Amino acid sequence: MVSRTATAELDVVSLSLTTYGIAGLPTELGKKVASALGVIEEAIARYGPSHLALSFNGGKDCTALMHLVRAALYKHSTDCGDATGSSAPLVSLYIQYKKSFPEMDAFVQKSIAHYDLELVKRGGPMKQGLQSFKDSFPDIHAIFVGTRRDDPYGDRLQFFSPTDPDWPQFMRVNPILDWTFEDVWGFMRQAGVPYCCLYDQGYTSLGDVDSTTRNPALLKNGKYQPAWTLANGELERSGRSTPSGATGSSSAASGLPIPIREARRADAAEQF
Repeated sequence: MVSRTATAELDVVSLSLTTYGIAGLPTELGKKVASALGVIEEAIARYGPSHLALSFNGGKDCTALMHLVRAALYKHSTDCGDATGSSAPLVSLYIQYKKSFPEMDAFVQKSIAHYDLELVKRGGPMKQGLQSFKDSFPDIHAIFVGTRRDDPYGDRLQFFSPTDPDWPQFMRVNPILDWTFEDVWGFMRQAGVPYCCLYDQGYTSLGDVDSTTRNPALLKNGKYQPAWTLANGELERSGRSTPSGATGSSSAASGLPIPIREARRADAAEQF
């Protein structure tokens, strides 16, 4: 398994072979990986690599998605006749928290070099951050987002879901929409995906420092276990709370995935 703190140059050939190898397995996880890659490949065919971006800030879901996107981009390059599979840096949008975990910021910085990212940081609120991003990158038409159906309001989304008319206009591409908490960790462990060290310290869902604690369901004999050992995925957000004084509305959430709601700003780290 690849070290979760690896900073070595990405071996995109091995990454792609391993990822597509998992997709070819006759397992439920294999089917979900194949489906996610199919959505990513469709997005690449629709928009072209230079018009796509990734929502990324170090959470597990967007980390798994980043790995999948890199595999698909490599395959696209080789299918187009580039024997080296080279591609431009992947534009990645990071909507920042007011108080983020230093460990998450460190992981994001390591991922820039490891996955060849062009990281673009923007402050909240979400709507203003997205508009600023669109103003700076007008050629980006679609953004890969690590939203899942079991996220709040995630059941309203499709693999391709445009933003609402009163929001900055992007197509949200949600390749792992049908994945579960267990699927994310099953893929990352099987594919050797590096991840933020906080997930080894009892955290299962990462957000703002003030609204995120270790998951009490992982406390065993006085010690917190790694996130991937959580037996019940429905308890994924047991270590999360709404920041004091936060407000929001479900109508805002319909514009983009859950993180749009200021009441759940903490979810933005993982989904957009």
